[in-house]
Amino acid sequence: MMNEEVDDAEFFQQDFTTASDWELFNARLEEIFHEWKLSYGQGTFRKLGDHELATCKWNVARETIKFSDVELHVVHYKACLETAEDVGLITSEASTSSGCQTFVDLLSTENDYCFVQKANADDADKLHPLAQWYGLREFVIVTPAKKSITNESQIRILMSSVHIAVAESSCDVPVFVQVMDKVQNVFLGVCESGAVRLSFDIVHLHVTPPTCKYLSGLLEVFKGKIGVQYVDPVVVSVRFTYSLSRFISGVFASDKSIPFSDGGSEDTPGGRWNVSLPFGVSVDPVAELLVHCTWPQVADNVVVDSQTYSDFDPLTAPLWSVRVQFEDTPVCFMADCIQEFLQIVNSRRALTEYFSELAFGATQNLDGGPNPLDLLTESKIPSLSSVLPTIGGSAKKQHKLEGPLNDEQLKDMLYYLFPDAQQDPHWPYAPSTGPGEFDPLKIKSANPDSLVHRLTTLLALCNAFFGGKRAVAQLWAEFAQEMRYRVERCIPIPGVAGGFPDSRTCLLHQKLQMLNVCMERRTLREGGLPFSMTSAGASGATGESDEEFFDCSDEEDAARGGDGSLPEPVGRLSRLGKMLLVGSDEPLYIPVTQEPVPKTEDQLEDDAEVMLKLGPGSELCTQMMSASLLSDMESFKAANPAAGLEDFIRWYSPRDWIEDEPVDEQDPFGRRGHLSSRMLIPGNTWQTVWESARHVPARRQKRLFDDTKEAEKVLHFLESRTIGQIAQLSMATLFHVALLTLSGQPTPSERDAVPRFSETLEKLTASCCKLSREAWTSEGPRVSSAAKYEQLLGEMMQLECVITQVRSLQRKLFEAGESSPELVQRMLQARETELPEGAGSAMARRLVGMFVEAKRAANEQASTATDQQSASNVSLPDPIEKQFTLRLSGDTVTKGPGTPQFLR
Repeated sequence: MMNEEVDDAEFFQQDFTTASDWELFNARLEEIFHEWKLSYGQGTFRKLGDHELATCKWNVARETIKFSDVELHVVHYKACLETAEDVGLITSEASTSSGCQTFVDLLSTENDYCFVQKANADDADKLHPLAQWYGLREFVIVTPAKKSITNESQIRILMSSVHIAVAESSCDVPVFVQVMDKVQNVFLGVCESGAVRLSFDIVHLHVTPPTCKYLSGLLEVFKGKIGVQYVDPVVVSVRFTYSLSRFISGVFASDKSIPFSDGGSEDTPGGRWNVSLPFGVSVDPVAELLVHCTWPQVADNVVVDSQTYSDFDPLTAPLWSVRVQFEDTPVCFMADCIQEFLQIVNSRRALTEYFSELAFGATQNLDGGPNPLDLLTESKIPSLSSVLPTIGGSAKKQHKLEGPLNDEQLKDMLYYLFPDAQQDPHWPYAPSTGPGEFDPLKIKSANPDSLVHRLTTLLALCNAFFGGKRAVAQLWAEFAQEMRYRVERCIPIPGVAGGFPDSRTCLLHQKLQMLNVCMERRTLREGGLPFSMTSAGASGATGESDEEFFDCSDEEDAARGGDGSLPEPVGRLSRLGKMLLVGSDEPLYIPVTQEPVPKTEDQLEDDAEVMLKLGPGSELCTQMMSASLLSDMESFKAANPAAGLEDFIRWYSPRDWIEDEPVDEQDPFGRRGHLSSRMLIPGNTWQTVWESARHVPARRQKRLFDDTKEAEKVLHFLESRTIGQIAQLSMATLFHVALLTLSGQPTPSERDAVPRFSETLEKLTASCCKLSREAWTSEGPRVSSAAKYEQLLGEMMQLECVITQVRSLQRKLFEAGESSPELVQRMLQARETELPEGAGSAMARRLVGMFVEAKRAANEQASTATDQQSASNVSLPDPIEKQFTLRLSGDTVTKGPGTPQFLR
């Protein structure tokens, strides 16, 4: 025998103390269960309420672990339930012998056939299939992060790990492993509580055996799988589901009547259209009605359900419930119309690109008028008198634009915008109530049903239904020409709020207000004669006052005389109380001054920009700021020739005149005092302007506000807009019209049925209000205005869709004049809604009637007298889904207490 030396280093190469990947995975899984506190059991818990799992929130916790090179997610689902004290407590000892929360949930029938939330709900709000099938309030899922686990060996190893982790951590919460394709929702699970192990198995069959389609076959499978006979019978819950997707008498269709169209419906008493944006959906928003007939708890020894006979007649089911499936994205008429208008905001095409005659004056007719000189003042945009003879009167008829809108459509649209052109107007404006208190949530638009609202509505309709951008250009050109026609003849523009341009309204409305102000000033100045009828003398005088500057130095010298005496006072309005001049005992008179200068917001912005560029020390900036002040000072000097700057301040800015203390009782006229500190600064604007002011009454001053020039500016502004600028001017108003449509369309019962209708409308109004006050942006780092409007439009489209869903449901489920807003609201939220009286309710009879109509239409059977029998005598078609839930618990016949058994 030979002795061989053994090398210890070579012999002990394998280190048996190193943990394998599988052991590390098991240890990490057990550690996660400890972190989530699943290993301490449930000391006390309560029974679940009806459908509570489907209505409560869910907490979802996630961890990621690896087994070899496979990444797995461990997800913990737990329902957020009300406290046990609020609902009623059930102790673990009183519930089952083992005291396991899972056993209580499995034997509870309150959450059988829970409905699933909407598909667009958050992941945390969706009801997981395991909670839906088993009624579990808490469970854990181990699922692969990427590829599905389909290998049987891998499934066995993973299940072994779960069994070990559950046993080692004393976890009494069910733990599932997702296997096979994820779409199939196949889960294998285990739950241990004390000495009891509960296994969860799912079988997915491509073809259902005929015997398993009925309760008799399922009972056979269930009892055979258990192998032990229980004392109590099997408790069965059954649900049959019927689908109705074809509606005959209950079909809903929105009325898409386009005003001013040849095929439109004239539905008003005067035979005129109800002019508004189209509202509704292109197809019935209700795609399918699911009717569930449920038998909650039935003993298996009192019912028969087999291939030859069944006691489960849906018309005798104790519970009827309805769930609705809606169309995913139906086309909404109003939102679609606005969306098309949004698409033209970036168009830079001018009106002349659509109608070349606007650029070259080809519309002018030399034979149209007796005076060829009138052609010099004609607009390049053709007059509307050709289509509105009532307004034009004896005016010459010009060539009109040839566009998509025909004569009849254009005439009706213009009568709609300008109802004063008709002797008996079909669309009169409501009497103006004047400007009200400012509402911060008021959209920067115009008053409802004003000219701006009507024009915007027509522009959107023209773009969507009458020829696109060319129709928009045609209507806008006709509108601009009508503005010029009215300004030339001093015809007030209807449907526009009175007064100066209101900066709380949109720019287009301010421009129209400016035109009305110009015409009012001109009427006062010229006696209201139209421009074309003003006499030569009047025109000469007007031209003189408009264009000539009165140099009053000579007149002043003549009035003063050779000895420099003061001129005669002129332009006095009234005395200012009992006040006297500071330097003499003459009364202080209020002068007649020029009217304030109205300006639109874009003019104010331009002035501010010019002043900012010139700087505070610029002489031109000072002149711009003091133009109105100079006019008032000259009027004051003309009315009070002996007055000084102190007298002007006492009238114009009383806060800058500080009376001496104590007041002299012998001089109650307020003359004892001094100017404020800001008025005493050497070389300040007030002193400078006062020294340069002359004794000129307001009527002989150059006008601060040239109404002729300002009116021409507005007309040029309207005539020079591109298609995109027209859309931008109208966008805020169009959304205001849409919000008014959304608010006025639903009836009170429909409002009550829409979830959070008032809250949603207020939110949309606040968003539109904020957006209407933003300057329009299309480029740069900021989000474009068009994108913001599109986002707002998406929210408005959802509300429009929901309103039509309510109308469709009410048409299908209720008789005319009847409604149940609470029931309809639950259906809108994709909730399963139980009918109060089950199969005997009026709604159930309507549903059965619609099933009969659908079957008759499918079989193409003619309606006969026998088909009109009562719906209660007609059975429903075959169900599209049968659900059976079998439960067994209590004592066994031979082996004492038995564990809960469950089959779904």
